[in-house]
Amino acid sequence: MIVGGRLATVVIPREAIEGAPEPDKAVTQAVVDYVNDIQRAGVYPRHEMPAAAMQAYHVEYYLTQVSNGGHSKFIRNTGIAMLPTTSGDVLAGLKAMGAGAQHQILLEVLAWLKASLEEAAKQNGSAVRAAALKALDDRFHAAEREQPITRLAARWIASWTGLRVVGREQYQAEIDRLAQLNPHLAPRRVWQSVQQLRLQTSDDLQVTIAAACGAVKPQPEVKLQVRPGGNMEIEGQQCMAFGVGTDKGARLCAFEKAGGRLYELDGSGQRVAAGARLSTVGADKIRQFVQVAGQMRAAEAIDLLLRKAGLDPRAMITAWEVFDAGVTWIVAAGQTRLAAAVIGNGALLTKPDQTPIVRVAREEIERYAAVAAAGGDSMRPSA
Repeated sequence: MIVGGRLATVVIPREAIEGAPEPDKAVTQAVVDYVNDIQRAGVYPRHEMPAAAMQAYHVEYYLTQVSNGGHSKFIRNTGIAMLPTTSGDVLAGLKAMGAGAQHQILLEVLAWLKASLEEAAKQNGSAVRAAALKALDDRFHAAEREQPITRLAARWIASWTGLRVVGREQYQAEIDRLAQLNPHLAPRRVWQSVQQLRLQTSDDLQVTIAAACGAVKPQPEVKLQVRPGGNMEIEGQQCMAFGVGTDKGARLCAFEKAGGRLYELDGSGQRVAAGARLSTVGADKIRQFVQVAGQMRAAEAIDLLLRKAGLDPRAMITAWEVFDAGVTWIVAAGQTRLAAAVIGNGALLTKPDQTPIVRVAREEIERYAAVAAAGGDSMRPSA
């Protein structure tokens, strides 16, 4: 049910909490799972979700961050830009559940942050932790020993009038039913699908890795996964390197202003190291991929091609060829490997042997892009 523009129902499976070794934790985790599941299925933005559910969700996130790296980690992982929204939910949730001590501590954290923005931006939860935050961490842990948030949260959640506890076999059906209540569901799902492809065609890091995979000779490697990165020494120089999974195995990609370099992963020693260099791609080529992909609406075109071919649009794509008139990507949709060429008059999806699968005209891509844009626009709160 939707009331006042928000979902009014929170659904959790009975089996997730009954008989759990930590019942309070099980209840709070069930709400976290609900938020993730309904936002994925129904594409509801925060302002259309049950307010209490978003508050409980962010309280659990806050508790996890502070427990594993203090308020310094909470600030770093949330990001300065998102802190007002996230902290607003946390403060409201802590107040509603009666966690007065933790509520006061977070208020003091936010006051410190407002007065120390430069220092706050340097926090990382490990090597860099402000003394003022460490003192607040100590108070937080003392408050947790006295009155744990998880216990208070579970009691609060149990009191919600919109809470529904159902059998596990009913849970997904209820998620699907609530998703269908969204009047903007179809265009939002298009927008959601296009967004993950747009990130792969526009983000410098993603395109650098994709282009480095595509530049391997004599045959390109297909990008399947991008893993977390960090500083490491490669070929005698310090650089940022990211783990990459391709159809040929585990790789490392060095990411720099000058471009990217793909290496075999040498796991023979005690530490991860770069093996033989497989490819090099320059910054100019990366910028060209990004520019042409944007001009040609590559994300919308690839999403439309995959849907028309009956394939999962949640694909990983490898930047293969780029020229002024278009761009070609290698598409990994599940176990299927295809090529998507996006040019001025449309786009074509082919098998590896160049057998055509489906073609779309430029007019179709533009109409599809308009649907995706309408879905994105509907996600914004009303003025």
